[in-house]
Amino acid sequence: PELYQWDFTKAGDRAAALRLIRAERPALVIGSPPCTMFSRLNINLNAKKIGAGEWARRRAEGMVHLLFAVQVYQEQLRCGRHFLHEHPRSATSWSVPEVLALRARPGIGEVTADLCQFGLRSPSPAGGTGPARKPTRFLSSCPAILRNLEQRCRGDHLHVRLLSGRAAAAA
Repeated sequence: PELYQWDFTKAGDRAAALRLIRAERPALVIGSPPCTMFSRLNINLNAKKIGAGEWARRRAEGMVHLLFAVQVYQEQLRCGRHFLHEHPRSATSWSVPEVLALRARPGIGEVTADLCQFGLRSPSPAGGTGPARKPTRFLSSCPAILRNLEQRCRGDHLHVRLLSGRAAAAA
């Protein structure tokens, strides 16, 4: 299979990806656009450090990725196919109007999963790695996928807190 390297900040790459999706008609498209600019942790800790202009540029780039993902999901739905979208449960992206509209569509469901249940690990302050909870929300048009993803932590292990640079390892 051919590998593609996309830069969805470029209109040409977005158009090429849409052409490919329309030509190949995949049964499922999985989207996980970068969540950095929608992360409450990043907003609280870094927004003021990088300056308003740079923050606005990065935020606009994040919105391009997010809105393109929504456009792809809408294309999938229009053609009777499925999508799966993933972002951290606390991400501000869940309240973006286009995402809210998608969430409100009939036949769209969402669940939350703790990613430690799927083996997510992050560097531990004590050395080595440990389970990282990272509550994550999934949005999909496929109920079977959502049923399989809805896995919450049973609390039978300790978690590495995703602070002090460890969040990047769990991205």
